[in-house]
Amino acid sequence: MTRSEQAERIWFNPSKFWGATKDMPPEQVDRLWESVQQLAAARNLDALRRYDFICVGNAYLRPMDRH
Repeated sequence: MTRSEQAERIWFNPSKFWGATKDMPPEQVDRLWESVQQLAAARNLDALRRYDFICVGNAYLRPMDRH
């Protein structure tokens, strides 16, 4: 892992998460959240970037509501 990968923060946007999961049953929401947590623990940044409610990097330079 390079130093820049270690420095990249993983940001979670709760309102986007709840918006994305509003029509899901609770069990599916739980599975999704567990998957996101596992990806974050493994530092799989490319996979995390696929989620609209996750931002990787400096959130001050790249706000959560931009893509």
